[in-house]
Amino acid sequence: MKLIIVGGGASGLVAAIAAARTARKDTDVLLLEGGAKPGRKILSTGNGHCNMTNEKALPMAYYSDNTVVLDDLMARFSYRDVLDFFNELGIPSVSRDGYYYPKNREASSIRDALVSEVERLGVRVFNNTKIVKAEKNRDCFVLTAEDGHEYRGDRVILACGGMAYPKSGSDGSGYNLAMDLGHNIIQPLPGLVALTAEENWVKNFAGVRLDGTVTLQVDGIRRRSQQGEIQLTDYGISGIPVFQLSGDAVDALSQNKKTAILLNFWDNKTETDILFALKMRCKARPDWETGELLRGIVPNKCIATLLNLSKIELHVPCKTISVSSLTKLAKNLSQLTFTINGAKDFESAQITRGGVSLEDVDRNLQSKLTPGLYFAGEILNVDGPCGGYNLQWAWTSGHEAGLAAVK
Repeated sequence: MKLIIVGGGASGLVAAIAAARTARKDTDVLLLEGGAKPGRKILSTGNGHCNMTNEKALPMAYYSDNTVVLDDLMARFSYRDVLDFFNELGIPSVSRDGYYYPKNREASSIRDALVSEVERLGVRVFNNTKIVKAEKNRDCFVLTAEDGHEYRGDRVILACGGMAYPKSGSDGSGYNLAMDLGHNIIQPLPGLVALTAEENWVKNFAGVRLDGTVTLQVDGIRRRSQQGEIQLTDYGISGIPVFQLSGDAVDALSQNKKTAILLNFWDNKTETDILFALKMRCKARPDWETGELLRGIVPNKCIATLLNLSKIELHVPCKTISVSSLTKLAKNLSQLTFTINGAKDFESAQITRGGVSLEDVDRNLQSKLTPGLYFAGEILNVDGPCGGYNLQWAWTSGHEAGLAAVK
C-alpha cells in the first residue's frame, strides 16, 4: 500500500510520522513538499518562538462548520498529547500562562525534530515537488507535478495549507486539488489579520500603540471584545486583539454586513464613568487648555483628533467646553468607531478561514465524496485564535489523518 501526503507543513509532517509509526511493513509513505525543505511556515510561528499549543485549545475556541467532528478529533489528540508527542522527540516544553513553547524558545527546534523523525522512519520525502493536478481512477490516485511527473498512490492526504503567508508555500493550490477530487470549497478569507477602516482621520493615529479594548460590532449589534495592545495604522487598526476579532469581521464583510470596531481608550470604563471623570478634571483644572485634559490618558498623538471629532477646540480653557461636547468626547473615548471596509490581504494574514468543509469528511478526516482521500491542517474549514490554537489543529488533524490513512 502506498500513502502519499501532499504538503510538508506542520500537519503534513505529523501525518507522515503517525502513518509511518503505525503502518504495516509493506506500506510506503511519501511526502511531497512544494518548497526546498518541509516545515518552512513553522519557523515563523510565535514570532520565531513557536507557540506550539495552548491549554485552552478546546473545541469551543475554534470556528468550524461541524463541531461534532471537531470535538471528536480534539478529544483524541489534545494539547497534552501534543506535549507528550514532542517530548518523545526530545523537545521539552515550557508554559507561559498556559501558552506552550519549546523550552529553548526556538521554532527551528520543532521543525528540525519533525524532519529528523520523518527521515528516521524512512518516509520518502520529495522536495521542490509541487502537485498541480489530482485524479482518482479505478485503481489509484494519480498526482501530477509541475514537471509532469506522476505519483501514484492508494491513499492520499492533502495537507497543502490554505492561502495565508503564500511565501511559505500556502498559495491555495491545495484547493484546486480538492476540487479535482470532487470537493467544493468554502470561500477562503484572510484570518488573524489587520483591518482597514474608511475614516480619513485614522492616518493621524499612524504608529500609535496603546493598551485598550476593541469590540466587534456587526449591523449595530456588539459581538465580542478583546483586550490588549492595539496598533493604530495609516490604514486602520491592528494588533493581537484585532486579529482575534478579524475572522468574524471578514465573514461579516463578505456578507455585506455593516462592520465596525469600537475602541475603548480608558481602562474599559463606560461612557458614563468617563464623562464623570472628565467633568471632575475640568472642575479641578478649569484653566487647563483642552489639550491637557487628555494628557496622560491617551497617547499624545491622538489628542488633537479626538478633540476635533468631539467638536472641541484645541488650546482653549477646559471651562469653555460645553456639556454636549464633553459628552461626545466621553463617547469617543469609550467607543471610538472604526468603520471597517476590508482587511489586509493573505500576504499579511496568519491563517485562512474557509476551505474544505468538515461536513464533507468523516470522524477520521476521510472524504465522504472520494474514499481514500484525507485532509489535514489549514486546508480544512477550521481556524482558531492566536496563541497556539492553529498549530494545535495542525498537529491534531495531521496525527489523526495519518493514523486513519494506513489502517
